[in-house]
Amino acid sequence: MVPAQGRHFCGEHSAEEEEHKRKRILCPLDPKHTVYEDQLQKHLKKCNSREKPKPVYFAKDINAGLKNETELPEEQAPISALSKQELDNLIRKLIKASNTLQEALNDPHNGDAAFKHLKQQVCLVNN
Repeated sequence: MVPAQGRHFCGEHSAEEEEHKRKRILCPLDPKHTVYEDQLQKHLKKCNSREKPKPVYFAKDINAGLKNETELPEEQAPISALSKQELDNLIRKLIKASNTLQEALNDPHNGDAAFKHLKQQVCLVNN
């Protein structure tokens, strides 16, 4: 096919001529790709680089720990700051937890995997 007078492309490829007149810009969400300026709003709605909505159960930095590690939360206090009665109560709780875990360790119905985890818990409680 031959292009018409004043045209660069034939009828088959005339759509490409129109494409060259449209301006492409960088995607504001991800500059690694471009988009036609006149289709920017449509592109922003479907671009894979847009931020996905977080699930309702998501809480940012929930497991990040303390922001300033030198601060202790109010409910935590060093063991040396506990009174004798509070320290005695804490020791009783730890011994009770240790005995409970020891009973579970001796239970033959627990499998090898459960035995391993229970043994680790006893070590953690005893330390």
